[in-house]
Formats: sequence, C-alpha cells, structure tokens
Amino acid sequence: MRRSLLSLLRVIVLLPSYTLVLVVRLLKWLIAPLALLLQLLIGVPLVLLRIRQPLRPRFVPIQETDLPDAAWIELTSTAEALAADGFVHYGDFRCDGLIQNAVLWLRLLGQPEQGIGAVAAHIEYVANARPAQNYVEFATEFSDGRVLSTNNLNLPYSLPAPDYLARLQLKDVWEPRALYVLHRDLIAALARPVSLAKVERAACDPAVLLADSYAREIEALIVQGWLRLDPNTGAARLSVEGAIAGVWRQAWPLASLHLRAADRYARRLLAEHDLDVEAFTGAAPDILVARQSLPAQTLIGTVRAGYEHVRLLAQHIDPQAALESVVVELDRDAAGMAQMLEFRYTFLGYADHSRRRIRRVRGFDIMLDLEAATLAVTAMERQFEQASDEAVWAELTVDSPLAPLRLGPWLHDLDRVLPTALTALDQHAGAGRHALESASLYCDEDGAPRWQVVAWTETDQPLTVTLDARSGVVLDG
Repeated sequence: MRRSLLSLLRVIVLLPSYTLVLVVRLLKWLIAPLALLLQLLIGVPLVLLRIRQPLRPRFVPIQETDLPDAAWIELTSTAEALAADGFVHYGDFRCDGLIQNAVLWLRLLGQPEQGIGAVAAHIEYVANARPAQNYVEFATEFSDGRVLSTNNLNLPYSLPAPDYLARLQLKDVWEPRALYVLHRDLIAALARPVSLAKVERAACDPAVLLADSYAREIEALIVQGWLRLDPNTGAARLSVEGAIAGVWRQAWPLASLHLRAADRYARRLLAEHDLDVEAFTGAAPDILVARQSLPAQTLIGTVRAGYEHVRLLAQHIDPQAALESVVVELDRDAAGMAQMLEFRYTFLGYADHSRRRIRRVRGFDIMLDLEAATLAVTAMERQFEQASDEAVWAELTVDSPLAPLRLGPWLHDLDRVLPTALTALDQHAGAGRHALESASLYCDEDGAPRWQVVAWTETDQPLTVTLDARSGVVLDG
C-alpha cells in the first residue's frame, strides 16, 4: 500500500514537469522550420554583402604584457600545461581582420621532435556581443602535404574543411594535454611520415607561418567554390553556395546539431584506432594525460618510497608545485591481510602576478598503481582569483594557499601506523566485519600531519581512525 502511494505521488509530481518538457520541445520543432527559413532569407543576402576574408591576414606579434587579462590567463595556462610534453613557445599574436567584430589573440607553440604545431586561441568579441571563446588546436602536416588538425572549439565551422585538411573537433575535451594525447596517438596509429618543416619554420618566422597556413586554406576554399575572389577589394567573399552553407550551419537550432555531429564523427574516427575520447573528458582528477611503466621489481610499501618515484616527475610538470596530500587505496588479500593497491600523490602550485593582480592556482595528481606497475599523471586543475584593487590584492597575497606536506624522517609511515589503525577499527566495529577503503596523509588546519584510515561496515556505515603522523598515536576513532 505504501509503495503504491509513493508511486502515485511520484506520478503526480513528475507528470507536470514531463508535460512541460514535451510541450516546449514540440513548440521548438514547430517553430524551427519557420525560423530556419527566416534566417536563410535574411542571413544569406547579409553575409554575401558583409563577410570578407583577407587572402593573407596580418598576425601582429605582441608582447605577453599586451595580452588582456582573460586572454593571458587562458594562453598561459595552456602553454604551461603543454610545456611538460616538450612544447616550445614561439610567440604571441593579435589578429583583427580574421573574425568579424572580434579580436583573435593567439599563442603559437610547437613540439619540434614530433612535428606537431599548436595554437592556443582566445576570441574576444567587440562590446561583448557574444561570450568569449577559448580553444586549442593541434596540427600535423604529413610528407604528402595533407594536414591533420584536432581542436576543441565549441562553435560549428561555417564551411567544410578543404580537401587537404582532416579536421577533428572534440568540444568536450577541455584539457590541452588530453587533446594533445589524442592527436599524438592518432598520428602514431596512422603511421604516416610526418613533415617537420612547418614546426622548424615556426622558430624562424612564426607570423609568416600563421599567415601561410591560413592563406592555403582560403585558396583551397576558393578552388572548391565555397569562396570567390573579389577583384575590387582583393579579399575573399562567400559564394552563393558558401553563404547558404554558412548560414545553414550557424542557424538555430541546427548549429548545436552540426557541432554534435562533428564531435560524433571525431569520436568514431578515433575509436577506429582504439582511442577512447570519453577517457579524456570530465573532471581533471579522472583524466590521465601521461602514463609510464615502473622499473621491474619495484617494491613500494610506504609513502616515502613511492614519493621517490614521483618527485622528479612532479617537478618537471610544475617546478613550483608542493606535495599537498597522499591517499593510499587499501584492500585485503585472500588471506585477509591488508594490502596497498594504489598511491595517489596530490600536488598544488600557485603563482602571483602583481601587475595584473592575479593569483593562479593549479593542482594535479600522480598515481602509482602497484598492481599494474604503472605511474600515471592526471590533468591539471586550474583556478584563478583577481583582485579589484591594490588593497584587495595585498589582503589576498598575505597568505600562501599551500600547506606543504613534508615527508621527514620523523614521519610514522603507513607500514607503522596501519597495524595500529586496524586494531582501532576492529575495536570500533565490534563483532562485525569491515572492508578497508583508504588511508590518507594530510596536514590539518594547524599544519600538523595526520593519518586517516577509512573502512566500511557490512551495513555500509563508515569507520574512521585518525592518527598523529609524528607519533603514530590514535587521536580519535
């Protein structure tokens, strides 16, 4: 009886919501044909008259100090993330004539050994007519002149890619290193000879390289009939076919459908080469951007022993990062003995930029999987805070956001505290059984190092024991 009443109540509560959703969707698709027709009738003549593309845009070299704050944050974060993979910074640029009513800020990067070029871009619209857009694009040119490009632009392209260009658009892969891994692994899977010429040119004249790459695309689109050359202005304008295609791709509600279709196409292509895009989406701690095998016969039974394997790698990723905490995944073996499965070391770093009054904080994890004998690095999580004036900035920078966890000789490591914690858990659980989950090493609000061991009872109740990491004494639990 009670279950029937709950089901009836659920129907009564949810039915209006479901009905409203269905009505809104029905109205949307009833209105869509008329809206599309109006957008085509108005948009096509408008873009034929107004849209002009330079045959060879001018990319103006600028100093890092010339970048606006929003662009500087995005471009700097991307460059720092990719530096761990050997990317070199070739220059920053501004382009005003490429996107109508918008300014394009670019940072050109390159991986010379692999022949992979990268562009970190920030699009800023005049008078904030539209939200700013950020994206990263990786490009590799093969020896036959064809180009493979991978980007995470969250807007549909107005025109199809030219014949020489294979363009993959992955709107949900927000992390630069994750996007790079997919691009790099696809290049490796294709096993085609790569030309290093463009990346080598980037070191000599990056502005000319950017202009040449864009000019090649414009010329190809003219040959294919999507654009036409305007003899009066010397610029490229949309042909009738190009105008119809451009408005159709950008029109509501088809723009989102075109964007999702491009994403599905890219995912299918990558899946054909055993590359799972889903593994590179989501939250930063769940995305693995680098993995390597541990040396043979590696035995790790303590936090300090594992730290010796991750310390140099952490410094390579971010020289300013400090160890913040360690989480050890625990379980029991067939004999019922506690065993360690994985060590997760969390690092945090920050940088203060007084001229811009910006504090940037970034963090990442390095995991030691003892069963797989691998070491893996997660994507970098980034945050920033900007002060409105000098007084707020002075207050912001009084304290450091870091609370470094130091693994000194005084530390009671896991091999010493775990037996004590297990005894306390057994007493806490009484006659019942419990399953081990994890042991965490961290600093409390006073900066004192603490261990916390967590287990679960048969009735899904958590059990915790907290110990002093200096003395090994149980504090509570």
